[in-house]
Amino acid sequence: MSAEIEIAGRRIGAEAPVYCIAEVSANHNQNFETAVSIVRAAKDAGADAVKLQTYTPDTITIQSNRECFQVGGGTLWDGRNLYDLYKEAYTPWEWQPKLKRVADELGMHCFSSAFDHSAVPPASR
Repeated sequence: MSAEIEIAGRRIGAEAPVYCIAEVSANHNQNFETAVSIVRAAKDAGADAVKLQTYTPDTITIQSNRECFQVGGGTLWDGRNLYDLYKEAYTPWEWQPKLKRVADELGMHCFSSAFDHSAVPPASR
C-alpha cells in the first residue's frame, strides 16, 4: 500500500510539502459574504484547500427538546437544542458552487464532507 495520495494533481505524503486544509464549517454565521471572507483568509494564511460540510438540520438530527438533544457543557449554545444549532450552523447547499468558484479563483481546492447520502449528487454515488 502506498503511503501517499494525490489531490487534484498535488502529491500528499511523507516527502511532499504540507497540505493545509482550512475548515469553513459554521463560522460564516449564515452570511455568504462572511463565508467568502473565510475562504480568502484561509488563502492568506497559507491554506491549500477549504472544506465545507454538507448537511441540513433534518439530515443530521431531529427537532426535539428531550434532554439528550440539548446542548450543555459551558458552550455558547447551552440550553438550546441540536436542531436549532444545526439550523443556524449549516452551509446552505446553494452556496457550495459559489464558494468553490472563489476557491478556484484563488488557486485553492474546495471540497465537502457529506453527512449522509442526500449530500452526494446521484451521479457521484
